[in-house]
Amino acid sequence: MSETGKRRAPAGLGARGRRFWTKTLEVYELTEGEAELLAECCRTLDTLDALVAVVEADGPTSAGSTGQVTVHPALTEARNQRLALHRLLSALALPDEDGKATVLSSRTASGKQGARVRWAGVQTEAARGRAGGTA
Repeated sequence: MSETGKRRAPAGLGARGRRFWTKTLEVYELTEGEAELLAECCRTLDTLDALVAVVEADGPTSAGSTGQVTVHPALTEARNQRLALHRLLSALALPDEDGKATVLSSRTASGKQGARVRWAGVQTEAARGRAGGTA
């Protein structure tokens, strides 16, 4: 961390990734593991921007091996990157203003409910940091 207590953005981030990094750390205090997940989210956002630029330049279709019109491979990869981003954000599980995670898969939601029941009344260091408490 820097002298001000803020983490430096990972090297090589593009504009969107750097913006997401900065805005997230303005709101949340993350553990090392959470920061690693955030870095991958930021890289994925930048990859999505690069894929969108390719599709904007080439169009949404391309010629297949026999000359047929096919979906541009960058669109297929963008869909995969969006799924990866969803999974990363689900794993990061940042709460919204109401204290609930903003992106949850049904399996994650079920697991989180079980954890809440098990840990009712127990506040971890990371949870205290997110809530603005002292560690």
